[in-house]
Amino acid sequence: MALYINSSMKLINNSKITIRSITLTAMLLAILVVQEEVLVIIPNVQLTTLLIMVYAAILPMSLLVILVSGYVLLDSLLMASLNPIYMIPMLVSWLLLAIFSKKLKNKQLWVYVVFGFLFGFLYGWSFIPSKMLTLDVFYVWPYLISDLPFEVIMAVTNAIFILLLYKPLVALLQSLLDRDKSV
Repeated sequence: MALYINSSMKLINNSKITIRSITLTAMLLAILVVQEEVLVIIPNVQLTTLLIMVYAAILPMSLLVILVSGYVLLDSLLMASLNPIYMIPMLVSWLLLAIFSKKLKNKQLWVYVVFGFLFGFLYGWSFIPSKMLTLDVFYVWPYLISDLPFEVIMAVTNAIFILLLYKPLVALLQSLLDRDKSV
């Protein structure tokens, strides 16, 4: 699958950067940001893990890096936490999700569900050093215990959303991209 943006710039997977792929990336980024803003009233319930996994199934890694970086920047701006202490673990976590999701391509659905479930915990744990520094808490166990309910919520909702929506969303996005190419 090739995405085109501009005939002079090559992406990592030998596809070209075109206005079309820049626009697609911007639209997918908007979906990531808006869904999180809509669901922000429910702690740790979001479609971000699912959407990044869906995008990883379709997009080249070069566009995923741009999309995830843009998402982290916009999310940090909107949440008033434009702070490297929070942005770095967030960026690393979401990029690792994209990379490992790429590696999982064409696996059975249960593999994605388990991975999404585990990622709910790993994402929470990635913030342990920054939270301990900012909250002046230097014991890991109290922090882990207090954060555990939120990690469980994220893990369970990740698994449910992936189980119900991963395959239909991949098929929908792929069909939209294929249909657009035939025009």
